[in-house]
Amino acid sequence: MQLFPSLLTATTLSVTLAAQVNPFVFYPQDPERQTLTCTSYVGRPDVANAGEALMEISVEHFRGVGDANGIIRMFGIYHWLADEKLSTTETYDLVVRRGTAANGPDMSAAAEYLRVSGLTSPPSTNPLRGTWILYEGFNITGGLVVYDVNTTVGAGIPDRFYVGIGLPANPLWPATDGHSLFRADMIGANTAATLGDNERAGAPHPTWAGKQGVPSFTTPWTYVLGPFVTSPNLHIGGVDPLSTRLGAAGANFGMNGLYPDIGGQPRRDGLIVRVTDNLAPFSVVVLGGSVGFKPASYWGFPGFPPFTSLIGHSFIGDPGWSADVPTLLAAGVLSNGVREFTLALPNTLSTAVIGNDLAFQAIVWDVNNGIAEWTNAQETHL
Repeated sequence: MQLFPSLLTATTLSVTLAAQVNPFVFYPQDPERQTLTCTSYVGRPDVANAGEALMEISVEHFRGVGDANGIIRMFGIYHWLADEKLSTTETYDLVVRRGTAANGPDMSAAAEYLRVSGLTSPPSTNPLRGTWILYEGFNITGGLVVYDVNTTVGAGIPDRFYVGIGLPANPLWPATDGHSLFRADMIGANTAATLGDNERAGAPHPTWAGKQGVPSFTTPWTYVLGPFVTSPNLHIGGVDPLSTRLGAAGANFGMNGLYPDIGGQPRRDGLIVRVTDNLAPFSVVVLGGSVGFKPASYWGFPGFPPFTSLIGHSFIGDPGWSADVPTLLAAGVLSNGVREFTLALPNTLSTAVIGNDLAFQAIVWDVNNGIAEWTNAQETHL
């Protein structure tokens, strides 16, 4: 790991691309719309050794990421590359791969949905440390379609897949040169990070170090890393007013939202939902929820709003089945592509709900063309 402070910042690729896709990033803060104050370190999956920094997207926590009416479509990968010496070109790969039958990424070549090899950091004459904010497309018409006929989850949708950056070995890192990724350490990482994630004790590690020749292993942090999709995003944030892990006020949309602490010894976290969409940044948002995920359904909320068409699936219930109607929680309007809804203030969730999984999902409705889309669904594990 390497301390974050004193990095210069540069951006590559056009702002136009950012307006056409949504990066699905699981991180304590939104790197597109918030100043990142939660990053103590930049790091690599296995120190200076070769490895893939892999974000796991699992149906245990998320459903409908990139949902295009039954298939997953991804258009590229968003990531923040940190370079100890900007004037030296760094080489890396983009990778999307399946999971194993048991747990973790399948590191075989046959398990790769996609690999883009030999990419390089942008040229620079600057000899100092810095970072590149990278918007990298796959250049595939219609996007990369993830569809696994060997799985029984949904209509061929895999139960887990992995999106990441492959880093070659670099024995110079971090002393003199080499690149890494922005990350937020969990409390349970037992590093010296004073900023980062704020999970409940005992929460699992969210990312993986994909290795060749030796077993892959989980890593106790999240990266500024994720796939580009055209569907809108939803993230759950945990609010712990006693914590300084974010380095700023606000909700933690990483592991604090996925695994909040409401046990009262001493934490009683609150909960917030954040909906974002670059493609329709002033749309109407309708938020719903359920106790746990429900089977995929094509239906929206009963009678509201009057869509011309609705893209994606509901994972919070089907209004056509009286025993499984999604609960309408709130409605509002996106402001420059973002809207937050407070679900519970700190110190208000009863300890009686500990052990429950609550699922949340929203519809984003562009009133100009009548088209609406489901966001991804996410559970919070109380």
